Amino acid sequence: MKFMQNIYPGKSIQLLAVCILFFTATQAQLSISSKISVYNIIDYGAVGDGKISNTAAIQKAINDCHKHGGGTIVIPAGSFITGTVRLFSNMNLYLEAGAILTGSTQNNDYLYQKDFGFSGPGAGIKTGILVAHHEQNISISGQGIVTGNGTSFMYMDSLQYGMDFAPKYTRQKDNYMNPKYGRDDGPVLWKGTYEERPGVMFIFSDCKNITIRDIRLEESPNWTIAFLNSEDIKINGISILNNMNIPNSDGIDMYDSKNITISNCNIQAGDDAIAVVSSSNITASNCILHSRSSGIRIGYNVFNHNNSGNLLFNNISIYDSNRGIGIYQRQKGDMENMVFSNITISTRLHSGQWWGHGEPIHISSVPGLGSKETGCIRHVRFSNIIASSESGILVYAASGGLIDDISFDNITLSIKQSSLAEGYGGNFDLRPTNDIALGIFEHSIPAIYSENADNVFMKDVHINWAKGLPSYFTHSVECRNFESVIIDGLHENIGGKGRNKVSTLYLHKGKTSIVKGITSTDKNKRLVIKDDKG
Repeated sequence: MKFMQNIYPGKSIQLLAVCILFFTATQAQLSISSKISVYNIIDYGAVGDGKISNTAAIQKAINDCHKHGGGTIVIPAGSFITGTVRLFSNMNLYLEAGAILTGSTQNNDYLYQKDFGFSGPGAGIKTGILVAHHEQNISISGQGIVTGNGTSFMYMDSLQYGMDFAPKYTRQKDNYMNPKYGRDDGPVLWKGTYEERPGVMFIFSDCKNITIRDIRLEESPNWTIAFLNSEDIKINGISILNNMNIPNSDGIDMYDSKNITISNCNIQAGDDAIAVVSSSNITASNCILHSRSSGIRIGYNVFNHNNSGNLLFNNISIYDSNRGIGIYQRQKGDMENMVFSNITISTRLHSGQWWGHGEPIHISSVPGLGSKETGCIRHVRFSNIIASSESGILVYAASGGLIDDISFDNITLSIKQSSLAEGYGGNFDLRPTNDIALGIFEHSIPAIYSENADNVFMKDVHINWAKGLPSYFTHSVECRNFESVIIDGLHENIGGKGRNKVSTLYLHKGKTSIVKGITSTDKNKRLVIKDDKG
């Protein structure tokens, strides 16, 4: 046989070099792949039949992963019941498509927070499904579902009632919160004692570099995700879909934490959707929020007196919620440098015990339970906000100097009718308060009300009033007891006859005011009233 002569000898050398490089790269890739450890919970005895408890099997897989330096724990397709399991550093919990990690319905399957060396987050003293304490480099991802079985721990036909207010101070007196006005919004009553209730579904305490993405969380019996004294956290593309009538079923809570980004999330919560307490360097964007309390909640500071600051919320939709954005100072510690931009808000009055009375934006600084003084709220910016509400924007401080430098730029607020106006309307709600008289109390409702807030700035504010509103609705803007108010463009659409007894802008006992560009569709009413008497 005659072999064809190679007429391109240089090409043979090049081809040989390419082959060597390819072989070397392939071997290197195989070497790298061999170092990526995968631990499927099925291999450790887990059964995805939705009946058998898999707590021990899942923890065994996690422990083996931890023993070998980390890797990926795989939850395959199937329904896996579990109690509390603990995650460790350098691992990814991956839920495959069709995987459902289901919280046990047995209270004894959930461990106590003290067993892990921390306390505080959530309603109660237990943990939920996943816990990490003093760990780092953890991710939870995939296309699967985690469900907390929340309704199993509730009396879904029984309403919860509390005594954090006195009916005698409300507009309705003893008729306030009468069931005849509705029961559909909850909150329902949990079974057993407060201490027996399962805790936060995911708790990260003293952790660093945490990522949660793409998964869906449902039916939490308590807060859904909580970060306590943790940092460098990324949450992207997750859905939280809780039963709206279960109390304390918050979406994402951050306590004493920093450097957190939340993006592209859909959160439905029977309490606050996103809550920031004593935390800093937080950004949330491109999220859809639905809440029985506040879509975005800053503050309360129930555990400590630490500061919060450098918070940015952008491109967010808050719908069918009790409150839209809430900033609450109830203890010592300052809250500052907050920006809220490009946000749509739809709020309404809710039946039941929920905190809030339909305010699209609520800012307040009053002493909370057991407190005699509070820190400051300052340097807050609202811009490009479109809101539809059954109540008004509230800015309220117990005394001067507690709220300072608040601006509203390009705000459109439409006040609409409410089916619950007779039973719940015409009140301010400042709970939780040290003075029960400030819990819920009768008050007129301007579209924007400010009291004891210094240096308030409004530009291009548009107020639209629906026809036939209750008489407790009054001025478009009312400011009392202020150092400085500057308004550049306030435009009122009265929505019909009968509102000419009140002014577009009412100023009371203020030191400095600069006002221009005030208009109203009612040509017969007074645009501005200044009252400096007591």
